[in-house]
Amino acid sequence: MKFIPKVLLFLLLVLVLILLRTLYYGGIFRKLTNTNSGKLEIITGMVGAEDITIDHETGLAIVSSCDRRKVASGDPVKGAIYLLDFKNSPATYIDMTQTFDQKDFRPHGISLFIDPVDSSKWVFVVNHRSSGHSIEIFKYSDSTLTHSETIKHELIQRPNDVVATGKRSFYFTNDHDKNDGTKATIEDLLLIGTGSVGYFDGQDVKLLDTGIRYANGITIDEVRKKLLIASPTDGNIYLYNLNPFTKIQTLKCNTGVDNLEWDADGNLWVGAHPKLLKFLKHSKDKKNLSPSHIIKINFDNPEKPQISDFYVSDGAQFSGSTVAAVYQNTVLIGSVFEDGVLVLKK
Repeated sequence: MKFIPKVLLFLLLVLVLILLRTLYYGGIFRKLTNTNSGKLEIITGMVGAEDITIDHETGLAIVSSCDRRKVASGDPVKGAIYLLDFKNSPATYIDMTQTFDQKDFRPHGISLFIDPVDSSKWVFVVNHRSSGHSIEIFKYSDSTLTHSETIKHELIQRPNDVVATGKRSFYFTNDHDKNDGTKATIEDLLLIGTGSVGYFDGQDVKLLDTGIRYANGITIDEVRKKLLIASPTDGNIYLYNLNPFTKIQTLKCNTGVDNLEWDADGNLWVGAHPKLLKFLKHSKDKKNLSPSHIIKINFDNPEKPQISDFYVSDGAQFSGSTVAAVYQNTVLIGSVFEDGVLVLKK
């Protein structure tokens, strides 16, 4: 009989350790100090601007927008890819996918590819349609996106972000495997990694690494020929050699890293969620604020990159930051649910 209490005590201890581990990685013990690095404004109208990238040739921003709260409530809202001229006063933007004939277009991660041979431009978009997940490829000319192709594959399971390598080739992240809803949330809380990174070479899809905890933002370091993947659950960015594909470095950011964007000087800018459990509550109810965090990573010393805070907020100004895209002295910050893009001056 004495054996049973010992087993129960052991199980209780295990549960307590799991809970503490979840709370630690969820940022419950992380202390935040609000910072404001300069003048700020919000350009409203682009709801859920989860990902933003800059066309450095034109100085315009490409914004992926979807009203996820309406989608969750059953409203068949259509998302959009906007072209944002933030240098104007007031800023102006247009819906480049207004004529795209897909009523349940729900964009997420995006990537801009400029072909080095003919200078043509292509925008790759993660799309979460009610009928399934895909990568949409658009040809980008002036202020127009012309749909070129839809890429669907059984290994493109729960795509989160994409980085293009050619007119129809790309790396992508799956934040989970095929599990949706409650099961995926439980996996996150228990820190079970079912995410992955894959590559589409124009013909077929191959998974390159699996078991990643919530594989999220992805980008290529063109200078050092590395692939970078953000894991918000771990608070890390992982670096991979491309050939052969091997993990070689871990950047410990100690925050829920999301999308990754380069500036013209070779610095990596990261949108992040410093308190993931608060973000989970925010996703259920907009009244629950989720802190925002923007970090800058300098790679002058690639062996020991310098990580610094640029913007920290308790969420009262702008909740749930996911991305920071930089052009000259302007930083554009997007989020999963907020109405608009936050503009900061460096």
